[in-house]
Amino acid sequence: MSALDDLIAQITDENLRDRIQKEVADLKRKTDFGLVFEQHTPEVTPLYGVPIKKKSLVTKKIGKPNELFRVLQVDGDNVICTADGKKIFSFARDELVCVAKFGEPIYPCLKKIDAVCNAPDSDLWHTLIEAENYHALQLLRYICADRKVDCIYIDPPYNTGARDWKYNDNYVDASDGFRHSKWLAMMKRRLLLAKDILSDSGAIFISIDDNEQAALKLLCDEIFGRDCFVANFSWRKRTAKSDVPHGISQDCEYILCYANKKFLGGLKGKARKYFLTKDFPNREWRFHDLTTQKVASERPNSDFTIINPKNGKKYPNNPMRCWAITKETFQQYYDADRIIFPGDYEFLKISKPVLRYWKEDDIKKSGENFGMAAVSTFLPAEVGMTQDGTKEITEIFGDKRFSFPKPVQLIKHLINIATIRKPDALVVDFFAGSGTTMHAVNLLNAEDGGRRRCILVTNNEVGETEERRLKNLGYQPDSDEWQELGIARHVTWRRTVCSITGKNIHGEPLKGKYLGSEIAMADGFKANAIFFKLGFLDKNAVEFGMQFREILPLIWLKAGGCGACPTLDEKILPPMMILPENKFAVLLDEKYFLPFEEKILELEEIETVYIVTDSRDGYVAMIKNFLDRKTYQLYRDYLDNFKINLE
Repeated sequence: MSALDDLIAQITDENLRDRIQKEVADLKRKTDFGLVFEQHTPEVTPLYGVPIKKKSLVTKKIGKPNELFRVLQVDGDNVICTADGKKIFSFARDELVCVAKFGEPIYPCLKKIDAVCNAPDSDLWHTLIEAENYHALQLLRYICADRKVDCIYIDPPYNTGARDWKYNDNYVDASDGFRHSKWLAMMKRRLLLAKDILSDSGAIFISIDDNEQAALKLLCDEIFGRDCFVANFSWRKRTAKSDVPHGISQDCEYILCYANKKFLGGLKGKARKYFLTKDFPNREWRFHDLTTQKVASERPNSDFTIINPKNGKKYPNNPMRCWAITKETFQQYYDADRIIFPGDYEFLKISKPVLRYWKEDDIKKSGENFGMAAVSTFLPAEVGMTQDGTKEITEIFGDKRFSFPKPVQLIKHLINIATIRKPDALVVDFFAGSGTTMHAVNLLNAEDGGRRRCILVTNNEVGETEERRLKNLGYQPDSDEWQELGIARHVTWRRTVCSITGKNIHGEPLKGKYLGSEIAMADGFKANAIFFKLGFLDKNAVEFGMQFREILPLIWLKAGGCGACPTLDEKILPPMMILPENKFAVLLDEKYFLPFEEKILELEEIETVYIVTDSRDGYVAMIKNFLDRKTYQLYRDYLDNFKINLE
């Protein structure tokens, strides 16, 4: 039901209510103002782990999530509630869970579930967060306030009508008259937050099919701005089939790309002719055609066949446009690594050798320009199809436990477009699904030596059939049995571990090589990843400093997520934490400020400083010698961020 329907339902005059309902229905049929859709009643999220207290907003763990109750009294395991201020209900405590409406202040924390470390000497750690993605995006607004996201890729539900997604914990199918407006309302809330975390030079890619492509384009024009539209990529997901409606096989999907101004600025002019290489990581090579408009008869010394010494492939001279260099010069240039052959760089889609060179005045700061050759909106066949994504999943699990996964090469190609000039980019996917994005980031890092960091977000929902089975067995959504079969734990995290270690879920080496790559799947990746579950804290407990352990993973991520996430096992909090391996430090007791300051000033590795104090004046005085570092006042900085109403 939409918010408008909710308001109409509150009209007590039956005749008036019916007349207004009829007028609204007529208006919906007649009105065409472009992208106009119902702003539906805000979604609600269960806050498992938050204690039920007087005045808490709660719902039943198994029931309609939009059936909300306000707690009047808690008497042991018995909870007395009201739904409308008049009717009284009594429930057992374990039947209920606290909820938050989207837009209400929440105070999140991260609880470690697991970790995989396959690169103990590296301080680069990826992150998977099990969470409803709206609240996770609120968390990322805090974490990424300074270190903005360079690339976002998402693969949201396509709204096919096949009960493939939920709104307020109810599956949305083709019979739902509000199916499209619910989908748009859901996407708008999340894309508004995504825009907040995207850097000035960042780009977002959104996979979609014909069901919502047109509406999504209009929505993104509204949110990101029509001028920020980059391209609508076409991806062939399968070969044609004959058993399709109307005799037309829908073999393509689309990937909308929007970007901010600095990214777009790099797309213009000669910036496309620059790129970085491993041998000169701080210098930009320019490249140009190796042929000239001269005919062979005018340049007899340039009439020869170029042979690629790496593979023996021949490139004969064109008599009407001969090579711009002689055979002797070619050898000199090749020895100096100035000749680029097709296939030398994946992002350069060239069919003949080209020449590269650099000059001192061509050196620019990395990140100013897009830095790659032109990319076609028709994605090449080399990025793979759905069947390739399915093979990758099946090799890991031995079964098809996730439907229609994107192939690794496809996501790698998109990330490469956005981050080729940013080898230390931060990549986010908040509809992570099977975890292809992190898989792709690790493969791209392995191929070009990059240090891209990835944050994935996915919920832990189970499939409809499995949900029905678990309910029949009497399990509740917060039970261990239910949780272990959810997508985050059953698919996303297991794939992450297997792809990093190079072994399937049975501990056997993965077979084969990655599509279009010489890297064997069994090699795994020199990478580390940590798995968190999003939890929620009591605001008062945070203000009194009782939840520092729970907040520690958040401030680790906010400081850049360098090194293994620190933990505190002691019952009593230390007066300070100085963590050069994590590049941040925390002063927990103001009385120890002077020795804390002395140690910080000695350590160049400390880039972020947190000061726990209730006094704003005291905080300002204490950071006067830390102005070259990022500083934050706890817990004020944390609390202020999350009490903003985002609806």
